[in-house]
Amino acid sequence: MAASTPAVILSGGLSERLGQPKAMVKVHDKAILTITVEKLQSVGCDPIIIVVNRNIQFDALLNSNGATVVVNKTPETGRTGSLKLGLNTIIAELGRVPNKLVMVPIDRPGWKANHLRQLLTQPMSSCLAEGGKRGHPVLLVKNNLLDILSASDDAVLRELIHFDSVEITGGLLSLNLDTPADLVELAKNSAFFTEL
Repeated sequence: MAASTPAVILSGGLSERLGQPKAMVKVHDKAILTITVEKLQSVGCDPIIIVVNRNIQFDALLNSNGATVVVNKTPETGRTGSLKLGLNTIIAELGRVPNKLVMVPIDRPGWKANHLRQLLTQPMSSCLAEGGKRGHPVLLVKNNLLDILSASDDAVLRELIHFDSVEITGGLLSLNLDTPADLVELAKNSAFFTEL
């Protein structure tokens, strides 16, 4: 059920290629971070944990829309380390390992709330896919969350977990905020972000 599904937003990278914090990129005068939190909130995800690097902690707090912000002091270890930090924060808050969890990399904003609703109905760990190409966010189920907790921080998630695909339409799953050219692509597709 969506109301009990927690989420972790991964925003711990240093954004060196982009030249600015990915979470603070604006579309229609709103940070991508805020838009992402709003999409998660609109489908009932709770709690929502945002994992950031220390450089954007204050900005993330200002744009978190009530979500919890935690700092990954070693972002260079990669996404799995950031995911483990977020998951451990959720475990501390809930007092248990959740049955499901949504993981959202901040640099992959090309999904809508209705896509996430489709993902949340899945019984197994799953990812969104469009035109046969896999993307984010992903849904992780409890047994895979336990695998993540025991994995090293630099483990590659797709090598740890098999994801079923949930085919969607009307998304921009290929959109990746990684370089200045990607910001041009984001601007071209800004209408996509007018609705959650």
